[in-house]
Formats: sequence, structure tokens, C-alpha cells
Amino acid sequence: MINEKHTKQFASFYLLCFLIHFSWLWFNNLLFSLANPVFFLNKLDFTRNLLMLANMQHYLLNNNWVRLCFDILYGTLPVLLTIATIRNWQGKPVMAICTAVFTLIYGIFFSSVTYISIEGYISWILVPLIFSATTVKGSYHYLHAIRIIFILIFVSAGIAKISTLAVFNSEQMAGILLSQHKVYLVSNENDWFTKFIYFLVRHKEVAYFFFILGTLAELSFAVGVFTRRFDKLLILVFCLFLMFDFFLMRINYFTWMVFMGCFYFSTLPLKSRK
Repeated sequence: MINEKHTKQFASFYLLCFLIHFSWLWFNNLLFSLANPVFFLNKLDFTRNLLMLANMQHYLLNNNWVRLCFDILYGTLPVLLTIATIRNWQGKPVMAICTAVFTLIYGIFFSSVTYISIEGYISWILVPLIFSATTVKGSYHYLHAIRIIFILIFVSAGIAKISTLAVFNSEQMAGILLSQHKVYLVSNENDWFTKFIYFLVRHKEVAYFFFILGTLAELSFAVGVFTRRFDKLLILVFCLFLMFDFFLMRINYFTWMVFMGCFYFSTLPLKSRK
């Protein structure tokens, strides 16, 4: 039976993943106060344009203390939320919502001044909402709602490959590898990774095999819509997907690892009323 202890365990897992993520950002100078951005890019995004009406992007570009405050809040709110969840603070729901909203704002503005995409912040926006519940039953339903949202996002990537017919193109992966690593390939001609990428490009069948595996991994999560029986196996599938995606594509989606907490605790039933 799922209980309050499991919610606290999930909160601890969430904080561990976030601290690793934040440390990685700090190490790679990918925080507002370390990146020192000089321009921003806009997109056809309603939320982004709505936030930019407040002119916050110019305050961030022109004032280091504003960027530092953003970084401090971004790193502190998840810590406070975890403490509030473990200690059952009364203001936990408000803190959870504030963490989610501020992370959304932070992610939108940071993705507009760097190459980091807003997709990398999705987990830090959604998962805190689980801890906004005031009851175990509420946490249980929020957890499963976030789990379904993740499944829909992940499976949609596989469906997109089918709808665009990319999955039926045996040269698709070879082309993606050349496009993804073009700068690295030109700058590091004698590097082992460059030679490995060229090997995959020359042997497009091998590259295509990895592409098919990745697509199947994405589509396999569709089973999670109908049953939770295979959730532990799906965690393993996702971990392997992350490893190969980082190794082959140099795309870091570790931030989505926190979603696996939803799959780990999903098999625990809710205590039924007698």
C-alpha cells in the first residue's frame, strides 16, 4: 500500500536527481550568473511571449544580481520543497506550486539565451506538482497523472518517426549523426569518437539498427497506458535509452530520469476504503 513514507522517498529521489542536474549546470557554466548572456531569442510560444511582456529578459541581460537571484531561487526551491515534504510543513502545497511555476519561468528565459532547450526542464516543472497534494490519495493520483503525461510525451516521439516515415528510411540515422556532430567531426578529425561516427555512417545498416531500437524503446512505453505490470522493466528500457542517446547523440536527457520515480512507485496500490 502506498503511504506517506513513499511520498517522502520520492521527494528524496527528486532532490538527488535535481542536485546532480544543478551540479552539472554549475560545472559547465550553464547557470544565468555563469553564462553571462548578451542576447535572447524569441519563438512562437504564447507563454514565452507573455512572460517577455514584463521585460524580464532585459533585466536578466543587464543585471548580474538578477541572474544570481534567479540561480539561487532555482537551486533553493527544490531543496525547500523536499524538506517541506519530509517534515510535512503546512505550506507545502504553495511551495510545490511556486517551485513548478518558477522553474517554468527560469527554463523559458534560460532556453532563450542559451542552446539548452526548454524540454530539459519539463521534469522539474511537472514532478513538484506531485508534492502539492495534501493527502496520500492526492499524491497517488498526481503521481499517476504525471506518469501518463510522460508516457504520452515519450511515445509521441516514436509515433512522429512513423508518421514522418523516418523509421522506414535506412539512411535516416546516418544523416542524423552527421548533422548532430558536424562541428565535432570537423574539429576532431583523429578522435576515436569521430572515427566511430564515420564507421556508423559508412555502415548505415548498423546506424539504422540503433535508430530502430530507439524507436521501439519509445513506443514500448505505450504499454504503460494499459497496465502498470511492466513499469519496472520500462525503467530499465528508459535507462538504456538515456545511455545510448547520450553516447551516440551527445544529448543529455538525464533530467527526465526523475520521472522514473513515478514508474517505481506506480505499482503500489492505494489503500481501499472498507
